[in-house]
Amino acid sequence: MNELGRAIADHIARNGPIGFDEYVAHALYTPGLGFYAGGGGAGRRRDFLTSPEVGPLFGAVLGRALDAWWDELGRPDRLVLVEAGAGPGTLARTLIASRPRCAEAGALEVVLVEPAEAQWATHPDGVRSRVDLPVPGTFGDAAVVVLANELIDNLPFGLVELTDVGWCEVLVSTEGDRLVEAHRSLEPKRAAWCWGKSGRAAPLGTRIPVLADAASWLAGALDLVAASRGGRVVLFDYTSRSSELARRPWTDWVRTYASHGRAGHPLEDPGSRDITVEVPVDQLASVDEPSSERPQAEFLRAHGVDELVAEGRARWTELGIAGGIEAIAARSRVHEADALLDPTGLGAFGVLEWVRPA
Repeated sequence: MNELGRAIADHIARNGPIGFDEYVAHALYTPGLGFYAGGGGAGRRRDFLTSPEVGPLFGAVLGRALDAWWDELGRPDRLVLVEAGAGPGTLARTLIASRPRCAEAGALEVVLVEPAEAQWATHPDGVRSRVDLPVPGTFGDAAVVVLANELIDNLPFGLVELTDVGWCEVLVSTEGDRLVEAHRSLEPKRAAWCWGKSGRAAPLGTRIPVLADAASWLAGALDLVAASRGGRVVLFDYTSRSSELARRPWTDWVRTYASHGRAGHPLEDPGSRDITVEVPVDQLASVDEPSSERPQAEFLRAHGVDELVAEGRARWTELGIAGGIEAIAARSRVHEADALLDPTGLGAFGVLEWVRPA
């Protein structure tokens, strides 16, 4: 058992078994030992790639989207982009480099929210970094866009399972020198919620995730936008529905990653691997129904990815290899778009938006 595992085991010995959500929080965010707190995360030299790490095209499209939203809001003097779960700041860096009109007009302010301060060293100049989502009223009469790319799947989540004694919460306990699962029966109200989410014909062994932290986070983000001069909350993530997850093995939708590959059981070597979950949209909708839900490929096309690729292709044709880095970067847009629009990969990710008019 590694150092973080021993610390968790000691905590369990003193206080009893913990919820799976508490375990995930320790495994990802314990200062100095958790996966993200220790410097793990997205990047070609880290553990996995998300859309921003594919290349600068994703940030450029988001820059165009930001301009469209700024226009819809009447081009306010201040537009605050709050990127939650910013990691090393790759998305913000490429978005700013794309020079959106709102930035050129001096309206754009960027705030990066990243609880793992180990990630802050690579954040771009000219942005503010903070640990927590700002509270409502922080930005006065500014318009606010809260954007989160693959954040919700990394917030601590619980697990419930249908056993021969009914619905139970999945806990983490110890057995010898190992972390193991345990169960605790749920009270009738919570059990009824499980039946409603999983379907009445669920067989024994059915599991579903419980995204209470994600729902709470979304409520806070919506309050932040509502207290401002309009804006929106925009989430990119791999999504599903609770009832669909209930029909699949839980190891399909709870995933671990390290060094660009799957990394085994989530209770093994906590802190050494990312722990993620497919996001059940119905649980977020219980906070507030999204204004729109569409695949990432559709969102990117709506905001001009095909035009940017055509521009890159034309620039490469004009300059060729003699054009150096600029021409090569233009040509790379074609390959980046292939990855971002892939219907079997990133292109199938869900994009959820909650719009609040000015």
